[in-house]
Amino acid sequence: MTDKTKLIRTVYLYLAVIGSLIFTGVGAGTLLNTGLKAAFIPEAERKSYYECNQQPPIYGSVDTKRMEQVATDDQKIQLENLLADYQNWQENNQGEKCIVPVRQNKLIDAIVMMIIALPILLVHWRIIKKDQAKNK
Repeated sequence: MTDKTKLIRTVYLYLAVIGSLIFTGVGAGTLLNTGLKAAFIPEAERKSYYECNQQPPIYGSVDTKRMEQVATDDQKIQLENLLADYQNWQENNQGEKCIVPVRQNKLIDAIVMMIIALPILLVHWRIIKKDQAKNK
């Protein structure tokens, strides 16, 4: 190998190690952050998820009896659908039903990031170590 080829190879190996180390660190940090929030500071976790803090599609109660007197059949169906959507929102966007899926998504993202980055890191680091041993 020429000196230029060796330099390019060395730069590539170290860049691959640095990049995969960053991704491994971010994955481990996200995993640790999510775990600590879930275990010790659940209120901080609840406040940080946008999905759990969205406003409901409608506010207050709707007087369905009054609406039935003036609404057409089509409007009554729309009103029933709107109230069903609101009920669904109330059930799914409060408490653990909202937090658990978001937490699981974050954990899976962190684990996948580490599963992909860690082998890349180890393979390239092993190659660097072999090259250093040959040069001694």
